[in-house]
Amino acid sequence: MKTSYGFVFVLAWIVCCWTTKPCHAQQHRAVQLGNPSTRFAPPLKTPQDLRNLFSNDKLRPDIESILKQVNWRGNVDDLFKAAATAEIREHKIPVGTRMPFMSARKNGQPVALVDVLWAGDKPADAYAFDFRSNGRRYQCITPKACSNFYLDDLGPERLTIALTKTLPPEVSVCEPFEMSLTVRNTSSQALTDVRVTDNLPDGWQTTTGKKTLDLAAGNLKPGEGMLFKVQLTASSPGRYENRARVSTAEGVGAEALAATMVHAPALEMVCTAPPQAQVRRPFNVCLSLKNTGTVIERKATLLLSIPHGITVVNSTAGGTVSENNVSWEVNDLAPGAVREFCASLMATEPGRLSFVSKAQGSCAAPTETACETKLVGVAGILLEVVDLEDPVQVGDNVTYEIRVVNQGSAPLANIKLSCEVPEQQEFVSGEGPTPVSASGRSITMGTLPLLEPRNTVSWRVVVKAIAAGDVRFKTDLRSDEFAVPIQEFEATQQY
Repeated sequence: MKTSYGFVFVLAWIVCCWTTKPCHAQQHRAVQLGNPSTRFAPPLKTPQDLRNLFSNDKLRPDIESILKQVNWRGNVDDLFKAAATAEIREHKIPVGTRMPFMSARKNGQPVALVDVLWAGDKPADAYAFDFRSNGRRYQCITPKACSNFYLDDLGPERLTIALTKTLPPEVSVCEPFEMSLTVRNTSSQALTDVRVTDNLPDGWQTTTGKKTLDLAAGNLKPGEGMLFKVQLTASSPGRYENRARVSTAEGVGAEALAATMVHAPALEMVCTAPPQAQVRRPFNVCLSLKNTGTVIERKATLLLSIPHGITVVNSTAGGTVSENNVSWEVNDLAPGAVREFCASLMATEPGRLSFVSKAQGSCAAPTETACETKLVGVAGILLEVVDLEDPVQVGDNVTYEIRVVNQGSAPLANIKLSCEVPEQQEFVSGEGPTPVSASGRSITMGTLPLLEPRNTVSWRVVVKAIAAGDVRFKTDLRSDEFAVPIQEFEATQQY
């Protein structure tokens, strides 16, 4: 015996209730797609036809009746909403599929056939979509030929929550940047005590100084979400990955990972000075500042320390001179850019000087360097020979005072004096800072190793006038600083 409620069935045993009570039956064996007079709705050709079926106000009471007959515990509104919005896909009902129930009609009235076995000779073409209701997952399957739908219970709904995290792709250590965290309840049930936590990377913190985030989203209804925006700073350049986590009282959790590249300016400074410079003559000390980082340095300050006793003659444009330093401000130093600044200095004393310089950026870390120069003096010498008696009577002695003055700024080394006595005189004696000796008419003073600047030494030589005449007493001076001897003649009248 056959019944035809959209499908053709072989009746094994059936007891059907035509009221709103569920229908109870043994298994129905369907072997052929249905009869137009008993199918639930017209055949389906497109997914839109299925949407129209479930959105038809005239069919809605019949659909609700089918679900009441099978004692379905879901919310029918969830079914209708999913039919209107969910993805509808092609589906095959394999031969041998046991369907928990199947909608059909008898005498035009909706009837639910329970435990239906598809025993046709090939799979049946159908449309399917998924939905959730009252904490469980369902699949609604509707054969195209007869619109006799049924629901597969896929089991309890798995509670889910979504977390997204965004960071700018590139940031700078010079400026705060924003991180956003969005949490959303993607379940069909409410989630409680929703919290987002984030352990920030080393060197990161919020603008209020926090290194760990614990953000309370409270209770979220299905589909409800919350957005958190956090202002952060980073102290070091590099690529960073950061993971945030969300948890709930129901034990549901999720993670979100975001990455960013942190850039920073970096200052590199070189100090140059001449290896050697002369006192009382200007020389330059220059600073070269380079941004070796990856972002612009908006404002940097250079400071060149000036040792005691050094005078600043002038400086390159923008330099500010104080008693102990010269400073410059450098604005908008781009990555890879180099700028140079110089100060013209002058010293009055010889020696070795070190020039310490510092650079400090508004964002870049400070840097320090130094250079040095040797200040040397200029040799200058004065040789004076004076006769203390003039004119001199023959037979009397005459004394010559020989003075050597270092008028320069550099020491004089290995000073050697020698004198030549004219024929009208003869050597009597000599004294001074070094021994004086004579050989014939030649007089020699011992070598003076060093004569410091602005110092004076003197010797005295006594000779006897032995003949009348206008005589010349000659003195030669030699030192390491002068290749050609310095000569001085003193005239004496003897009578």
